[in-house]
Amino acid sequence: MQMRRRMFALALSAGLGLCASTTLADIKGTVSFEGEAPEPEAIDMAAVKECAQQHPDGAFDPSIVIADGKIANVVVSIKPADGQALEGKAPAQPAKLDQKGCQYTPHVIAVMVGQPIVVANSDPFLHNVHSLAIDNPAFNFGQPNVDPGRKVDPMKTPERFKIKCDVHPWMSAFVSVFEHPFFAVTKEDGTFTIPGNLPDGKYTLVAWHEKFGEQEKEIEVAGGKAEGADFSFKAEGADAGKAIEPVVPEVKVASFSAKAETTKAGAEAKKPCCEKCETPSKAQAVKAASTKEPAQPQASAK
Repeated sequence: MQMRRRMFALALSAGLGLCASTTLADIKGTVSFEGEAPEPEAIDMAAVKECAQQHPDGAFDPSIVIADGKIANVVVSIKPADGQALEGKAPAQPAKLDQKGCQYTPHVIAVMVGQPIVVANSDPFLHNVHSLAIDNPAFNFGQPNVDPGRKVDPMKTPERFKIKCDVHPWMSAFVSVFEHPFFAVTKEDGTFTIPGNLPDGKYTLVAWHEKFGEQEKEIEVAGGKAEGADFSFKAEGADAGKAIEPVVPEVKVASFSAKAETTKAGAEAKKPCCEKCETPSKAQAVKAASTKEPAQPQASAK
């Protein structure tokens, strides 16, 4: 029995030594804003009394939230290099999107493929949750009353898409889907923490904001520490982010119209000369009339 205890102690000590030598790093950083912060745009909810009553001091567009030079709602993630495998299990904790005060909260969420998602309604009246996903199965349902959470099918592939409410057109949220667990969304103080389990090495870090666009930078994880993970966006970059909207139908229509015009022009060019010239132009008709010999005057009757 004593020998068995000694062997167990040695095995435990070896295991602790292995864990101590394996350094895995969280990636922490802050996203700042340079220049004068844009004034938040007011949302007019006067037409919906139930919504306006919940915002006695007014409601504002959540797409740009800047405080003390720091930006909220920036999605920061690791971008795998070619051939680089970023493995990890999908979180068991569901990602939650709520509808409160006629606004989605949080305004931006990030999830992993396969992670549970629930959508709640904290308002005692009708909202609609309309996903504009293209690569993932879209969803569109109403929540007429207070609802602690309705399950949504987990996402199946990486994508970034918008969610809107068809009842209240000012309501919107964004969902970023990743195939690995190395992502985060900045808080109101601009800070973020991407969970550990990243071995030492070089990685590409991406920061995305719906109005200020996207940035990339290379960072290095060494000795359990990650340096240089901060980002900064500038005022002149506003509206640099492309709207996440389903533009495929419009592109198809435009392409079809352009193709039709090209086909028509080609058909006109291939017409035989006699067919193209069957109907003379007005100028040609006038010229022909002017060159025709005048009619001989008739003899007057005597």
